[in-house]
Amino acid sequence: MNSRILSILACLLTLMLAAPATAQARSPATAWVSSNHIQVIDIDSGRVVGRLPLKEFIHEMQFSGDGARLFVGTSKALRIVDADRMEFTEVLANRTTKAVAVSKDGTVVAAVHPGDPKDSQRARKAGTPLPMATLTLYSGTPLRAIRSWPVPAMTFDVVLSPAADRVYVLDATGGKIDSYDLEGKLAESLPIVPTDGEGRPQRAMLGWMALSPNGSALVVPVTTATGALLAEVDLAADRSGEGHIKHTPLETRGRVQGLAWNEPGDTVLITAVGALCHWSEQAGKQVWKTLPVNYVDIEPVPGSSDSVVVAPVFSEKNKSGGVSVVSADGEVLRSIELLDMSPFFVAVRP
Repeated sequence: MNSRILSILACLLTLMLAAPATAQARSPATAWVSSNHIQVIDIDSGRVVGRLPLKEFIHEMQFSGDGARLFVGTSKALRIVDADRMEFTEVLANRTTKAVAVSKDGTVVAAVHPGDPKDSQRARKAGTPLPMATLTLYSGTPLRAIRSWPVPAMTFDVVLSPAADRVYVLDATGGKIDSYDLEGKLAESLPIVPTDGEGRPQRAMLGWMALSPNGSALVVPVTTATGALLAEVDLAADRSGEGHIKHTPLETRGRVQGLAWNEPGDTVLITAVGALCHWSEQAGKQVWKTLPVNYVDIEPVPGSSDSVVVAPVFSEKNKSGGVSVVSADGEVLRSIELLDMSPFFVAVRP
């Protein structure tokens, strides 16, 4: 074999080896923010790189573990976005969806659908209990409903365990987290709101749950008449004893709004009215940063110590919303004002 043929073969081999690396090159990290539509933000540059019109209020958004699909719970449906195409492509359920959770491998989707709005309105007028909500499990491949069961009427959040063998739902009225297996059997109820002198849950306003990346702990912000606190449920603790539910007072006077774990799972990121906090149980301290904007939701940026926060009122002058990228020490690195939306939720593509 002559030297020219060897040279050609070497070039072809080099191209074959290089092709997969080029095909798998990741695009810049993006933050998907929503109100009644979605805008996609390039986190590095702060530019808007995509818009997904909808005209339905969005209650929650969750990516599949591979970042290929975004599951969107809205006032009318449970919708799916093809993340590469930045398009709504499928409807998983034509029902109001208050909350949605997706397993890491994308094979299980859990969604909370509230009771019929007309029945709910009649119950409010009559002073009778609201109709129960429904927790429905869907398979990610193929997309279909697997089973459903009733959950408390005011359930507004759902979380799947990392192994997708447990479903946690937040019962706002009962002040507790209910844990179910995938057959819909109630495994346990975890009270997260402090009780009064008679052993009843105090009146409290709850925020959204956040499950640690390894599935060992659930945290929930609780705001009572006496102040805000963080309820932490140790899911690995012995249930027969005390101490698996802790309450940590939060050093803020504003209502706690957004909550997330950082990527390593050693710090809880918290937004409150006019402030942001990085809380670590190991360090036993809260580091609060005063911010003039009312930040609502927060999500960590994969592979970085930064996080993304959204504000429904970013500019008082323009009455517009915005997005900020915040460093680990609470410094705002870059911001973008969104003149045509006031975002409430953010999902960062894996």
